[in-house]
Amino acid sequence: MIDNTDVLKEIYTLSQAGKTGTVFITTTENRACHILLENGRVVALSHGSLRGEQVLKHWFNLDIERYSFKTNLKMPLAGRSFLDDDTDIFQFLNVSFEERSSEAAKPLSASKKRIYRGVEIEETETSTESNKPREKVKKPLRIYRGQILED
Repeated sequence: MIDNTDVLKEIYTLSQAGKTGTVFITTTENRACHILLENGRVVALSHGSLRGEQVLKHWFNLDIERYSFKTNLKMPLAGRSFLDDDTDIFQFLNVSFEERSSEAAKPLSASKKRIYRGVEIEETETSTESNKPREKVKKPLRIYRGQILED
């Protein structure tokens, strides 16, 4: 389980960087929460049947399992999910990260373990070099009823 203030710090870092995209959060109950950022400002929130400021009121009751941020992806949320233009979620939640803003921002990292159909799976990151061309792989011959097929 991830501490809610850690997720808020990441959202604050994204906000200070002026990012646009969607923060996807999954709770321990396997429920989704979406936070929409637009040019560094949190504009909409959705969690289950809760929308907008209702999500903020229940923020510290969320048991966050993992989260991720997708740049330039705007999740289509219902109209009541959007916040007023003058709403600052950090002030609403009475948290401040001003002293931490000078530190180097660490990348958004989510839990590497996940549960799929009751089995815990640990994901590992693999780095692939997409710059070099792939070698051509010779396809095996296709044979049908003893005859070689030409493509």
